[in-house]
Amino acid sequence: MINVVVLLALLLVTSCSPKPEPILDQATVVAKNASLRQRSSSTSRTLRTLGPGDRVEVLERQNNWYRVRYGPDVQGWMEESTVVTNATRERIRTLVSASRDQLAQNTGVLREEANFRIEPGRTSSIIRRLDSGTKVEVLDRVTTPRPGSDSSSDVWLKVRPSPKEVGWVIGNLVEFDIPADVAPYSESYTYSAVKTLNQVQDPLAGPVNWYVVGERRPGLDPHLDFEGIRVFTWNQKKHRYETAFRLKGLRGIYPLEAGQEAGKPTFRVYQLLPDGSGKSAREFVMNGVIVRVKKDS
Repeated sequence: MINVVVLLALLLVTSCSPKPEPILDQATVVAKNASLRQRSSSTSRTLRTLGPGDRVEVLERQNNWYRVRYGPDVQGWMEESTVVTNATRERIRTLVSASRDQLAQNTGVLREEANFRIEPGRTSSIIRRLDSGTKVEVLDRVTTPRPGSDSSSDVWLKVRPSPKEVGWVIGNLVEFDIPADVAPYSESYTYSAVKTLNQVQDPLAGPVNWYVVGERRPGLDPHLDFEGIRVFTWNQKKHRYETAFRLKGLRGIYPLEAGQEAGKPTFRVYQLLPDGSGKSAREFVMNGVIVRVKKDS
């Protein structure tokens, strides 16, 4: 009789115990000294400091904050930029795989710390924070409507900071590189695209590259990637760069493509159609330092 009473008491206690809150996802901490906070605010009290590799269970999401459980009984809030969920990690793998064959348009350096996002948009999932000075390959460029504005747009760059990472950052945080050997000729243009066309051997300077570049100035329509192209070739008699070809007034968009055909350098330029519905291509071929239109398409 006593055993029956004890068993009934245990069953009653078990049935009355609260069920664990369901887990939405699991996440891994990716930031150093990541704060597990009492509330979803960067000024809220830190309950625990976590480090890269620590695991948490995601219970809820509010904007760019996750409510998480660390260990059996520690709950709090963590900023999205400090952790990567399993769902986000799978989306990252898909993005990296889909971008594997996408060639860089140029390289650049972050002017300041930036949120590295899985999609272009201020509310898209954050992969991690990229440090100021991070070097990236620039793969693509898009514009999105700016939240809260009827007339402004945000420019986003698709970047690859390492072979296993691809994501998006706000465009004005990236300073595009200019090859050092043609930097004196840049005329304050930003080179949003740089492609090597050829390499020649100079008896004094050694191997020297020819380039085709996409040029843009501040204030250009944000939907355009460049407004002109310029081809730099090397004068082996004067041992200096010269402009072999220049075309302005373009509605240029990525990608700027370069290649070789029958031993001759070629490049292709895309322009946004006036109504924005698509793009048209123009192809060029070089015969020595002479650039000619190959075809329109």
